[in-house]
Order: sequence, then structure tokens, then C-alpha cells
Amino acid sequence: MSAAAGDEQERAVESAEESGSAAAADDGNAGPVGFFPSLIYHLQGFWLIIRDVYFSVDRRTLGFSRILLGFLLVTDLFRRTPDWLAMFSDKGVLPNHVQLWRHQGWGIFSIVNAFSTAPELWALWFVMLCSFLCVLVGYKTRIAQIVSAVFVWGLNGRVILIENGGYVVYSLLLMWTCFLPLGDRFSIDGLLASMRRRKEANADELNDRTGVIEPHLEKPHVSLAMAAILLQISAIYYFNVIHKTGGAWKNGTAVHYVLYVDRMVTPIVALVRDFVPPILILVATKFVLASEAAIPICLASPLGRTWARRIAATLMCILHIGFGTTFVLGPFAWSLCVFSTLLFTTDDWNLAVRTMRRTHRARVVVFNESSGAALWVCRLLKRLDRYELLTYRAEAGLDEGIVVERPTGGRVLHHSAALADILAALPLGPAIAWKYRLPGISHLVDAVWKALARRQVSRAFGLRAPKAGSPIDEVSPIRNKGRRFLAGVRELLVATMLAAVINQALLDLWSTKNLYKWPHLEPFRTITLKFRFSQGWYMFSPNPVMDDGTLVVEAKTIDGRLIDPFTGKPPNFDLLNAKSLRLSQIWCDYFNRIRETTNHTQYREVMKDYMLRLPERTGRAEDVIVSGDVYWIRDVNPPFGKTQSYKFEKQKLFSFDNPAARLRATAAPSGG
Repeated sequence: MSAAAGDEQERAVESAEESGSAAAADDGNAGPVGFFPSLIYHLQGFWLIIRDVYFSVDRRTLGFSRILLGFLLVTDLFRRTPDWLAMFSDKGVLPNHVQLWRHQGWGIFSIVNAFSTAPELWALWFVMLCSFLCVLVGYKTRIAQIVSAVFVWGLNGRVILIENGGYVVYSLLLMWTCFLPLGDRFSIDGLLASMRRRKEANADELNDRTGVIEPHLEKPHVSLAMAAILLQISAIYYFNVIHKTGGAWKNGTAVHYVLYVDRMVTPIVALVRDFVPPILILVATKFVLASEAAIPICLASPLGRTWARRIAATLMCILHIGFGTTFVLGPFAWSLCVFSTLLFTTDDWNLAVRTMRRTHRARVVVFNESSGAALWVCRLLKRLDRYELLTYRAEAGLDEGIVVERPTGGRVLHHSAALADILAALPLGPAIAWKYRLPGISHLVDAVWKALARRQVSRAFGLRAPKAGSPIDEVSPIRNKGRRFLAGVRELLVATMLAAVINQALLDLWSTKNLYKWPHLEPFRTITLKFRFSQGWYMFSPNPVMDDGTLVVEAKTIDGRLIDPFTGKPPNFDLLNAKSLRLSQIWCDYFNRIRETTNHTQYREVMKDYMLRLPERTGRAEDVIVSGDVYWIRDVNPPFGKTQSYKFEKQKLFSFDNPAARLRATAAPSGG
């Protein structure tokens, strides 16, 4: 298929013409006659264009996005792991029982509230990991998608103090993809369904590629959910760019200021920022604005869909790989990178196949016709061989089970050499095939292969070569009707969620909330607030952060030392000379929110309890805290062209005391 821009529109028009000509065939006319038939004819063509441009997505795109989504789920879980108990346990910064009488917000839902002790939370962590891995590999995908979304919504809603825009993007990504069949391609579910659908028994059936994939799975998936995703991505960038009205964005210096926010930047950025030339700052700032403005235009354009989507996906990845490696923003950058993969079109996949398929990697897989295990492996390889480079031939009495023959020259490869050539013929296989040709690894594979051949694996696993293959298992009409019914229910749910998030956006966005007194319908309010689908897109707006700050605790231990309970080290007030505070996103946002005097002072008491439990975390009796002061320290980022922050301030937020420890400290000398 050609990758030229506009192919989708041409195909849609051709489809419309075919449907119109079919309608007129009985009369022998070239097109419909009359006003209403002509109107319907043109509306059909218009709908086909709209459908192909905005509502359709290649199922291979969904499978690829699922893999990256699963990887994001797993890595984000490990990102939270060091602070797992500090955030979620009854001995953390916000015990779940506190929320019963000090609500974080209206209608917040979190399944994590049901788990409070360390054993319970680590058991929950393991269950989450299993669920996220199921999404990654595509096993029981639909269930795993929903369960994973509930888990992530629970994590995001458990401690609102650490929530940021990245958590909202993450929640929205999971919500919208729940309505898409991510497990149709590149999944264990798809592989198992194909193995059940057709059970080959000989080489001829293995070489027959029909029926490997259900016909409807090779067609694009059409759903309102895809249009909702395009609208969601467009809204994120459109409102982010129109809210950037400050002077630093207009004069091109915004990137300079955010590079000096030490509580957010990564250590490597702190090391190199002083050497960034001013012209690069100006170019980077304008590039951010131009990219955020261009992405919605690319997604909205019905012309040149393939290239428009490629440009949008490229800009998204450049922006967010840059953001994700420069700042600690939680899942924000990586969630949008996953969103970008949903923009891949059929033309992109066809181009990838043409690029990666190499006919010189074609091989003949020769297998023992009486070995059930060898036949099962060949059936598996047939489904993995999307480039159709492997052909199969059965031979009697092949003790090794499987060997590989090269078509040119007839050279026969055994064991590790055969495995390497088979892998090289599969998609992405060359990336790992070379390892099995290395000394050591190849010898290990040879030894294992020979051992399996001697032990008769077929008998051990009960695998028998059938005498005749079974017919293709076609989908029953009743099942097809059930699919159509569920698809209708799905589209109604998508429409409901889309209406809810649009309603929330009108109320949250700076540029819309004052235009009209928008009603906040109770069902929509419940949906968006329970699952944290806030739509206020104003990252670094109207100006970037131009000052820096963090929380420092000066606590006195029972043996007279000064310590910061959050770091376990002496308090460090030297913010002016800091080169990245090396905070995680979790603590960065927690410190920033707990210092606010508007909504979060009610949680300072449990913060004090967390600090006083320092000896429980360190296991050192001498770390008992007697008293302490909590400070917010801040400075102003250097002006453009400078590298030194200035105007340091130290503000005491509150003091705390531990009467029991103070009595012990007072009684210790007299007791001696």
C-alpha cells in the first residue's frame, strides 16, 4: 500500500463510489438519480472519509500501544515502590483512616484505601504487578485493562497531595484505551485464539496461511473512542499553548527558568545547564510553543492524514522524551509518548513491513512428522512469522525434531544455528538472533536441545501429531450478534465519558470557565471527580516557574543531633548553590503542597507523626526526635543570561514537639 498523503481519502471515495454504484446498478445508471438519492450518496462518501480519518485505527497500532502501555504500568509501579509505605500505609504521611474525617476532596475513590498495613500493601503491589504484566503481554487483556485502570485510579486518588497533571494524563490514557481492543494483535490472547482456530497437522497445512487471523482482525477498528483520543490529545496541547501568555514565553526565555528549578530538574541537567548557549534556549522555547500549536492542527487535518499523524507523533515524542529526561514529572511525559503511538496508521505498518522484510532470511523449517512437540513449535512459528519467510517440510525419523535448511545452497543448520536463523526471519528477530551464534550461549543451546531430544518432550507434555487437521473454527452468527450488541454498549459508554470530560474541561480551563456559567451535571461530576479526570491544561502557564523551593526539617534527636527526617541527613539550607535536589516527583509535589496554607495544613499533624516515627524506619534508637522546626526555603531563579540564583528566603511553617521523648531526654542525665 502506498504511503503517500491522501491515500485514506482516495480509498474512502472509492468505497463511496462502489456503494453508490451498487445502489444504482438495477437501473443501469452511473450514479443515483434525484435529489435525495444523490444527497444520501454524497453523505455516504463524506461519512466514509470522516470514518477513515477520525474514527479508525489499525489493530496493529493498538497491539503496539498496549505493549508500551504495559511497560509504562510496570515502570510506574516501580517508580512508586521506594515510597510505597510512606505514601499508602497507616504509618505513612496520610494514613487511610485520616481521610474518613479529613476528606481530600469530594467523591474521591481509591481501592488502595482498603489496604493499610505493610503486608497488605505489598500483597496489593504484587497483584498490581501481575495485572500490569498481563497488559504488557496481552493475556486476558480486556480484564487486565479494566483491573489495571482501577488500580491506577486508586493509586492516583489515594494521596491527592502528590497528584499533578501527569497523573491526570495517565488516568485518561487508561480510561480511553479501556474501550479499545488492545489484545487483538501482538498478544498472547491473539496467539492462543489463532492456535484454537486452526489446528494444523502436516506441512501443507502449515504452509497455508489462510485462517491464521480472523478476517475482522485484519481490518481497522472503528470506534468513537479513537475520535475521543484525537480530541483529548488535541485539547491537551491546544489549551496548554493558548494558556502560555506570559512574558517569558513571548520573549523566548521560558526554558531557561525551568532549567533552574532544582526541586524538579534531574542531576544531569543541573550539571550542564550553565553551559547551554542562550540561542539554544530561545530556539527550544519557540520549538515548544510551535510544537504544541502544530499537534492539534495535524490531528484535525483530513488532508495528508498519514504524514500529518507522523509529524504529530514525532513532535510529541521529541517534546516528552525531552521533558521526561529533564524533569521529574511523574507519568506525564511517558503517558503522552504512549498516546503518540496510537497515531500510527496502516501506511506506517506497511512501510515497516517493506523495510524490515528481507527475502534473504527465508528458511525452510524441516520437522519430524511424528513429533507432536515439533509440530506444535512449527504451528507457533507460523503465527509469529508475520513476514511469511518460513516454509515447512515434514520428514520421518528426524531425531533432532527440527532443523533449518537454507534455500540457496541447501545447507542444513542444527540446534543453536537453526534457532538463530529462525529468529532472524521473525519480526524484530535479528535484534536477538545474533546472541545465539556467540560461543557459550550457542553451546548452552546445543546442550539443552540435545537433552530435550533425548527425553522425548512430546511424550512428557502429552503432545501428539494428529493424523488430520481440523477445519477452521468459524465464528457463529450468534456470537457475531453478541459482538455487535457489546459494541453498541461500548459506544454509548464512550459517548458518556466524552461528555463528562468535556463538561469538566469547560469548568476547569482558564480560557473557558469564565465564558459562561457552565452547568456541572451530577452524573458527570461523579465520574470526573471520582476518577480524577480534571482537564485544566496549564503546564508552566501563563509563565514558567521562576522561583525554586523545598521543604527542610530541622529536627533535634534524643542524642542532640540535628537531622532532617525525610533525608536522614543534617538539614541542608544551601538552596542557592544546589545542583538538583534529587527529589522524586512524589516528594517534590508533597513538599510543595504541604506548605500551602489554603487546603493542606490539616495534614501537617499526620506529617508530624510520620516524622516522629523515624526510629521505626531506621531501626536506630538514637534517632528518636525530641522537637523540630519545618521550613520552606526558596530563592529566585537567575535572570536570562545568568547562572546564579538569588534572593534566598527561609520561612518557618510550623514547629512540633515530642513530649515523651523530651521527658526521656531530660531524665537521662539524672538517671546516669
